[in-house]
Amino acid sequence: MYNKSAWIRTHFLPNSIVTRMTAVLFVGILLAQILGTWLWIEQLNKSEYQRLIQISENMGARIGQTIKFFGELPSNYRHIVLDQLRDMGGTRFFVSVNKQLIGLEEIQESPLSLSLQKKLISSIFSQTGKLKNIKVQFILFENLKILSGDNHMVDLPVRWKRFALMEPNDKSPIVVVQLDMNGEWLYLATPIPQGTQLLGINWLSMERIISLGLVSFTVLILTLMLVHWVVQPLKLLARQVENFGKGGKPEYLQEQGSTEMIATIRAINTMTQRLQKFIQEREQLFSSISHDLKTPLTRARLRAEMLDDIPVRDALISDLENLDTMVKGSLQMMKENIIHENTTQINLSKLLEKLLEKEQVRGLPIKLIIEQDIIIEGRPMGLERLFANLIENAFKYSKSVEVEGKVIDSTINIKVMDRGPGLSDADKVQAFQPYYRLNRQPNSSNVGLGLSIARSIAKLHGGSVKLLDRHGGGLVAEVNIPL
Repeated sequence: MYNKSAWIRTHFLPNSIVTRMTAVLFVGILLAQILGTWLWIEQLNKSEYQRLIQISENMGARIGQTIKFFGELPSNYRHIVLDQLRDMGGTRFFVSVNKQLIGLEEIQESPLSLSLQKKLISSIFSQTGKLKNIKVQFILFENLKILSGDNHMVDLPVRWKRFALMEPNDKSPIVVVQLDMNGEWLYLATPIPQGTQLLGINWLSMERIISLGLVSFTVLILTLMLVHWVVQPLKLLARQVENFGKGGKPEYLQEQGSTEMIATIRAINTMTQRLQKFIQEREQLFSSISHDLKTPLTRARLRAEMLDDIPVRDALISDLENLDTMVKGSLQMMKENIIHENTTQINLSKLLEKLLEKEQVRGLPIKLIIEQDIIIEGRPMGLERLFANLIENAFKYSKSVEVEGKVIDSTINIKVMDRGPGLSDADKVQAFQPYYRLNRQPNSSNVGLGLSIARSIAKLHGGSVKLLDRHGGGLVAEVNIPL
């Protein structure tokens, strides 16, 4: 059954512990940063809203007082008072009396601007009482028009600009109040201190994004270093176990890392030492038993030859010869495992070419199709014995042999193919058992250990050997060894 989630994990999720832990921590830290930034923005917006509301309330009260003051003056005195105020340095507002309502380009309406506008009008009315024909607007400084409506504040001389009370680089909008006073329009303009929030400022600016990215990247680097430091001993353990599994001599690993890692390394060191000692003792015991069997077999052979009953003598000698062959085969099997041979770089393509050149003395068809220079780290004698056994088996049951070799997904794939009678599925399994010879008795040249030895050598290199049916008849011995 197709498992989509497993396919996604296999193809898209990182495989190593370092990348997985780093990815999880990085995503977690990034999300925490984003959440923290969002909370900060929300809190800042809330505090700015409260500040602007408070400013609007105070500003509205002062504007109301100014409107009340000019409203109580006779109309012919208003311009005189304004000129006197300008000569004395101005007021906190830019104030003028115009003949008509000046049309202004307002900033984009928002819930905040509507709230501030409502608060300003409420504060003004608290000083003046309810007024008709009052207009409150929020304008960008560069769009602010004054006097006749044809003049922009930004284009006026400095002595006029000072009445806007603008700070350098301040982008705050201007609040403009226009009120109809019996045919004349009172005009008041003043900036909203630090009121850029009215313009819909994007708090998640490029500067903040860069800051967020730099913080996350710094944490990522530190996390990567930390995880690499924690996982490094695991890599040493993996190499140790892999080397030991392939028959290599285990090395004593330095106990380092965390307390748990030190305990694990100590347990691995102890285990590999015990296993190595067990293997050595097993080899010595097996060799001793096989060697000690030779003496009684020789004595039994001499006694058998002294029998007068020829049929019984010949049968007994045949059994003793088979037994002797099996003992020799056992010793050979222990030797052919090549457990203690040192590994080196091997050109597998050339090794197979040399093996098939030796087989040309048979005078039988031989074909080799292989990629050039397939290099593998392995035991030369062991690999030579592996493929020699498979080629020799192929020639026993066929008059021709074909060998193909290529690299598939970082795995060396070698096929030794013949056109012999093939094997049943049961025989394909049994053929790898020691001394199995398809219902034949062992003889001096063949004891049924070739495939068993071949499989042992392949496993020693982390690979495998399997028997398959060949299309059109015959057998395929397929060897797969990881690079």
